[in-house]
Amino acid sequence: MDLRQLKYFLVIAEEGQITRAAKRLHMAQPPLSHQLKLLEQELGVQLVERMGRTVKLTEAGRTLQRRAEQMVGLMQRTVSEMEEHHAGVRGTLSIGTVPSTGVTLLPQRIRSFYDSYPSVYFQLWEGDTHRIMQLLESRVIEVGLVRLPIESTKMYEMVLLPIEPLVVAMNTTGKHGGDDTPIRLSDLANFPMMLLRRQHGMFIYEQFMKACEFAGFQPHILCESDDIMTLLALAESGTGITIVPKSAMNLRSTTTLQFREIIEPSLESTAAVVWLRNRFLSTPARRFVEMFSI
Repeated sequence: MDLRQLKYFLVIAEEGQITRAAKRLHMAQPPLSHQLKLLEQELGVQLVERMGRTVKLTEAGRTLQRRAEQMVGLMQRTVSEMEEHHAGVRGTLSIGTVPSTGVTLLPQRIRSFYDSYPSVYFQLWEGDTHRIMQLLESRVIEVGLVRLPIESTKMYEMVLLPIEPLVVAMNTTGKHGGDDTPIRLSDLANFPMMLLRRQHGMFIYEQFMKACEFAGFQPHILCESDDIMTLLALAESGTGITIVPKSAMNLRSTTTLQFREIIEPSLESTAAVVWLRNRFLSTPARRFVEMFSI
C-alpha cells in the first residue's frame, strides 16, 4: 500500500463511480480498477461493493477512507510546511462568515493576519450559518465564522468565541433616547423591529421571537435584512429599533445611535470558528485559526 493507491482510493470514494474517478484522475478505467483490486488483495478486505456502474464503501472501506484522509493530509501538510521554510506562508485562504460576525470580527483579524503574512490572498464568502456549513462540507471554504448552535457538531472542530449580549440599537431622539441603562424586553413591545434575517435553526431572529413570546407580546417586525450595517443605519434614521450583538457597537464611530443591553430576560449570542474534522487545513488556514485560540 502506497500513497498513490490511497489517493486513488479517496477519489473513488468521493466520486462513487470508477468511471468518474478515472476521468478525474486523468487515467483509463481498467488501470484504476486494477489498483483498487490490488489494494483490496493486499489488505485482505473488500473495500467497495460494486452496484452496477456505482460503488459503495463497505465498513472496512469507510475505515480506510478516514485513515487515508489523515495520512494523505499529513503528507500534504508536511510538503507544504517544507516549502514554506523556503518561501514563507503564502497561498489562498477561503473563509465563510455570517454577516453579523464578518463585519464585527473579521476586519481587525484580517488586518493583523495580513501584517504577519502579506503573501496570503483571501477569498471571502457570506451567507447564513446553514449556507456556511454547506460551503465547508463541499470544501469551497476551509474556515467558517458562524453563530451557534450548529447541527452535526461531531463533523467539525471549533474554537468558541466569547459569549456576547444582544443589545438594542435605537436613535437617541426617540422615546427612550438619552438613556443607556439596560432595558427590559417588555419595554420594546411597541417599537417597530428590524432584525437580522431568519435562518435555519435557532439563531438571533428565532431567539428574540421566542423571548418576546415568553414575555407576553408579539413584536412588530418592520424589516429583515442580512446586512447589519443597513439595520444600524435604519435605526439611526429613527425608522425603528434593531437587535444586534454587542460587538456591533464598534461599527459606527460617529452616530446618534445608543445601545442598551436587554434584561428580563437577557439575550446572548455565541460565535465560533469552525472547520471540518479530520480535514487537512492549509498552513494559512491553521495560522488563521490559531489567532482565535490565543
